[in-house]
Amino acid sequence: MKISRSVKNKNIRNNVIGVIVTLLFLFPLFWMISTSLKPQSEAFATPTLFPKHVTFSAFVMESEKGISMLQYLFNSVIVSFGSTILTIILGVPAAYGLARWKSKLNSSMLLVFLVAQMMPSSLILTPLFINFSKLHLINSYLGVILADATITIPFSVIILRTYFKGIPESLAEAARMDGCGPLRTFLKIMIPISYPGIIVSASMSLFMSWGDMVFSLTFINKEAMKPLSLILYKAMGELGVQWNVLMAYAAVVVIPIVIVFIFLQKYIVAGLTAGSVKG
Repeated sequence: MKISRSVKNKNIRNNVIGVIVTLLFLFPLFWMISTSLKPQSEAFATPTLFPKHVTFSAFVMESEKGISMLQYLFNSVIVSFGSTILTIILGVPAAYGLARWKSKLNSSMLLVFLVAQMMPSSLILTPLFINFSKLHLINSYLGVILADATITIPFSVIILRTYFKGIPESLAEAARMDGCGPLRTFLKIMIPISYPGIIVSASMSLFMSWGDMVFSLTFINKEAMKPLSLILYKAMGELGVQWNVLMAYAAVVVIPIVIVFIFLQKYIVAGLTAGSVKG
């Protein structure tokens, strides 16, 4: 009885600590949303947890050039989802090839992906800008998508390679005995089995490209094509910071990623754990 009571007390204590830590981490998100719903005068007044007068004016405020927040949001969706789709199309076959086909070049190719993953974005800005200028990809969604893919594809290949290596070779052999060729085996057997890893790869690629600032700032000059992550500074004027507008933009940037993470957290945690223990 004493042991069960001590275990019960320990569980209660751990739960209380967990709730407190969770609230501490969620408080900045709550404060951001609360401030975004306040009018400008209240945002500068004595801080309060909840807005006295709820208003959505900060969310519908247009920029100096008449561009609404929805346009910036649309630009972020185009760039992030385009980069994610390109990453999956190119990253999944590349990871499968590195995991399944033995070659003397495998180690060298894997090293290239590792170096590309660790390389700072600033190092590749100049060569990318020169090449994109020649290809007329400056001020285009495609240019930013390709630039984001230089970061997201190496990460996805490294993550997915561990999934494909963990799949028993007997499954591929059984598929070949049933008359499946390499392409059909890859599409019908390997991809369905590896869907948790693909979900992890897609979600992490989405997170990276959604929050990108460096490539968008370098390759996009047109105001109407800038993503959300690039216009947060617009709330900072000469006369001070418009805190409600700044928090409104920040909320639109953060909340979609939080929602995606909540729905996919099981796959993300499992995928990252599998990637850390498999060879």
